[in-house]
Amino acid sequence: MDVAQVLIAIVGMSASVTTYCLMRFPHMRRDRFKPYGAFSVLVSCLGALAVLCLCLLVLIAHNAWQGR
Repeated sequence: MDVAQVLIAIVGMSASVTTYCLMRFPHMRRDRFKPYGAFSVLVSCLGALAVLCLCLLVLIAHNAWQGR
């Protein structure tokens, strides 16, 4: 793994954790989006998983582009 792959993985993990927290805890959102309330744990996990899968696809595309 090179540095770019490690950075993509770190950004993906942090983005998925951030997505989970923003969906689950409405007090962390901007004022405009606070009235919508918290999502369920299942939906929050699915949202975080979707973001993580998107970042993993970017990682796979990076590997393919590098020719490995």
